[in-house]
Amino acid sequence: MPAKVVTVTSPTLTFGQRIYFPGILAGLAQTLGHFLKNLLSLTKTLPTIQYPEMRRNYSDRYRGRHILKTRHDGTLKCVACYMCATACPADCIHIVAGEHPNLAYEKYPTTFEIDLLRCVMCGFCVDACPKDAIWMTRDYEMSYFSRKDAIYGIPELTEKPSDTAADGPGYGYRPYYGESPARKAGEFEPSGLAVLPVMLARNAAINRMPPPPKPAAPPAAKPAA
Repeated sequence: MPAKVVTVTSPTLTFGQRIYFPGILAGLAQTLGHFLKNLLSLTKTLPTIQYPEMRRNYSDRYRGRHILKTRHDGTLKCVACYMCATACPADCIHIVAGEHPNLAYEKYPTTFEIDLLRCVMCGFCVDACPKDAIWMTRDYEMSYFSRKDAIYGIPELTEKPSDTAADGPGYGYRPYYGESPARKAGEFEPSGLAVLPVMLARNAAINRMPPPPKPAAPPAAKPAA
């Protein structure tokens, strides 16, 4: 069966349509209407936020600036295991490990840096951390004049009271959104902390022990007859 042929005839454009004059007027009228509405605040349903006087209240799972959590004694929870640096898809985390001066902890980061210009705010570092040591905040106000300013080290990343103050950004993406299971189970302290006094007493006792006596000199060989 032959296909039906449809003949399409283009409408004849007027002079105004050929010079786009009606479209220009319609666009100007739309723009002028929005301008007057915003200028006179005729409605409260505008989606525009008057920043910085007004700020959006983002979700508790918002992925913003990172922070490093600390223990009750003020030391970093991070044990420099490199798990976050390994999981990072942007390769923006640099860690240098060192031996912790406290015998209860194995290692700690002597250097912990995050290049926030390379970071994609994916939260993989938070998911990979086995010690609940790195969280993210809801802080999105990050602007820099140079790349060096965008590299945050331990002083910038360590959690501060201003992070959770009333006017602070507050916590964002993190492993637990309440009390962690480890804290509930009473396993929040490192396993080596309980035996630390015993180890220190043992070391002190070893240091008080007198040195072993020197071995006696072998008897001199008798001269041959």
